[in-house]
Amino acid sequence: MGFFNRFFKKVEDVNKGESAVSELESEFYLESPVEEAKNFWVEIAQNIIVNSVKATNNTVERAFILVDMGEQPSFDIFYQIDGNLIMWHDLEDPIIKEKIESELLPQAPNVASAVNGEFVQARHPRIAFAELQFEWATGAWFSHIIWEDDDHAKLVKEEILSKWFKILSAEIKSTPLDSDSKLSWYP
Repeated sequence: MGFFNRFFKKVEDVNKGESAVSELESEFYLESPVEEAKNFWVEIAQNIIVNSVKATNNTVERAFILVDMGEQPSFDIFYQIDGNLIMWHDLEDPIIKEKIESELLPQAPNVASAVNGEFVQARHPRIAFAELQFEWATGAWFSHIIWEDDDHAKLVKEEILSKWFKILSAEIKSTPLDSDSKLSWYP
């Protein structure tokens, strides 16, 4: 959270009587540009997850998103429903599929540009891929980043997606829906 957001939130807390005026001083610090960029990514990742789940009318057990931030940014979304993994385009409800296709997927290029623009400004490697997980029962979410300077950044998106999907297909069979823990990543 940036300086002004943090500070104004604390002012609101003071105005509501939830914090003492003396606590305002604790918000007078600036984060490093890298921390700011990472915090920005966290905000964006949360929005991607929320929108991916809301698009299904909150009918999924878990959501998984592979975010490709390379030359052709994309979101590959799949869900756990009734104990099985299903790619978004294999969902039964045409309204949900249309919503994902027309409202969510087109955001990928703007997300990649905005997020990696922050990392470039901070003189930090960009994100090549990110894997996101969300568990409905607990509200827990997890993020795994593959940075552009990581050897795994050279992997083809289809390989990451298919192997991650395969690993998770087996793993969900023995992981409770309220596990509050991350499942495996690939790689």
